[in-house]
Amino acid sequence: MDQPDIRTIAQAVQGRLSTDILFGRLKPDDRLRLEPLCEAYAVGMSPIREALAQLVGRGLVIQDGQRGFRVAPISRRDLDDIAATRIRLEGMALRDAIAHGDDAWEARILAAHHRLARRPRTPDKLVDEDWETLHRGFHLALIDACGSPLLLAFCHDLHDRFDRYRRIAVQAAGRHPRITGSAHAAIVEAALARDADRAATLLDRHIAEAAADIARMGAPRFPDAEAARPARGTSLAETPARSPARRRVTRDARPRPSSQKGRPR
Repeated sequence: MDQPDIRTIAQAVQGRLSTDILFGRLKPDDRLRLEPLCEAYAVGMSPIREALAQLVGRGLVIQDGQRGFRVAPISRRDLDDIAATRIRLEGMALRDAIAHGDDAWEARILAAHHRLARRPRTPDKLVDEDWETLHRGFHLALIDACGSPLLLAFCHDLHDRFDRYRRIAVQAAGRHPRITGSAHAAIVEAALARDADRAATLLDRHIAEAAADIARMGAPRFPDAEAARPARGTSLAETPARSPARRRVTRDARPRPSSQKGRPR
């Protein structure tokens, strides 16, 4: 088998593996042993290794040195970091899309929102792959006119990682997040009105509220459920904190009584 064929097969295997991870068929921390994977996906060792290496780059798989590969673990701290980074990058991308988007971009947003609005989630289907595809398509349509393929690629990967947490939380809580469709409609309205500030603010709030609900729902699955937000300065999502202002120390000008009693003056 020549090299191009291996790469083509590896890309196909990466897609299947990532789907199995994102939809929970491969659980957090599951060991990814090469021989069983070759059998499960009916491919050779080289495409499996290449696919796993690509998934490491996407944050869905981690490599434990000589111990091999495993599915990326989950934590409250990681969810918070993903959400905060999404807010920063997608807000930037949305502003750029509003500045550069044309009529075709507006039509794509309207069509994506229409398709999503006509496909509501139902309690009897917690992980709805059709809804997931439409929801992802809507959010990416909002920013696809930003003009930066690299920024779009980062946003795509963050969506994958965020959506994985939502699915895990839904399965843990037995319900969908309490986010209404009106949030999507308000973002669309602001974007089409070319009100970048309002659109970005609404998108930020939508992501933050979704992340907070996912954190509550998924708490039983998180090893650090009580963890605070990520420490400042650890990622693009946080800016370094200012040094605390030094408090001025003032001396009490009032006379103090002498501690030596009976001493003659």
